[in-house]
Amino acid sequence: MATFTVSIPEELKKKMDEHPDINMAEYLKKKFEERIRELKKFEELKNSGKI
Repeated sequence: MATFTVSIPEELKKKMDEHPDINMAEYLKKKFEERIRELKKFEELKNSGKI
């Protein structure tokens, strides 16, 4: 599996640390997958002339 490093503001990191029950890496992975699906669907609609 590839590694992806992100820099975030310190204030955001503090807020994230207040929720140790959330696996932030897994959450972000799912959000990236969701966004890629949305973009793929948009491209399909665009290429089919529906938008």
